[in-house]
Amino acid sequence: MVERHGAPPPIRLDVGLPAAMWGLWLGCLVPVVALLSVVMAAVGWMLLSSEEKALAVLVLLPFLLLDGFIGLLLVQHYRTAYWLDGRVLVRRGIRGRRRYDLTAAHVSADTAQPVWTNWRGGVLPRLVVQVGGHAPARMWLRDPARGGALLPPAQLAALAQAIDPGLRHPVARRLWELAADPLRGAL
Repeated sequence: MVERHGAPPPIRLDVGLPAAMWGLWLGCLVPVVALLSVVMAAVGWMLLSSEEKALAVLVLLPFLLLDGFIGLLLVQHYRTAYWLDGRVLVRRGIRGRRRYDLTAAHVSADTAQPVWTNWRGGVLPRLVVQVGGHAPARMWLRDPARGGALLPPAQLAALAQAIDPGLRHPVARRLWELAADPLRGAL
C-alpha cells in the first residue's frame, strides 16, 4: 500500500493472525514440519526402492495429507488480512490484493462459527462485502484469531464512514454505534 499525497494512509484492520503468531508459524512450525517431511520422504523412498511398496504408500500418505492441510491452513490465515484505503476495503490474497469499493458494494453483516481456528466460543459477527463478479469478502468483526476481540473503536468508526459517510446504511450506523460504545453489546 503506497501513501498518496493529500490522502490519508491506508488503515490496517486488526483482523487475522497477529505478527507474533506468524513468527511462531513460520519460524517454528514450518521448519519442524519440513524436517519431519524430509525424514519421512527418505524413509518412504527407501521403502519404495525395496519390495515394501504398499508400506511406503501407507507411510507417506498421512504425511502428504498433513503437509497439504498445514499449507491450506496457512493460505486461509494469510487471506484474513484487511486494509481500509479510503472507501475501499482491501483483502490480502495469494495472487495479490483484491479491492472492494464500498461505495458500489452490497454490504451486510452476518454471524458464523469460525472453522479454520481453534475458536470454540460460538458464532461471531462478520462484515460481508459483495461486489458483482467476485466472491464476497467476509471479514470478522470479532476476530477468532485474536480471542474473539472486537475491532478497535477507531477502526469500527473508519469502516462505518467508508461504508456510508452519512451513516444511513444500517450496517454503517451499527458499526458507528458500536465504536462509540463498545461495551454496549454484541453486534
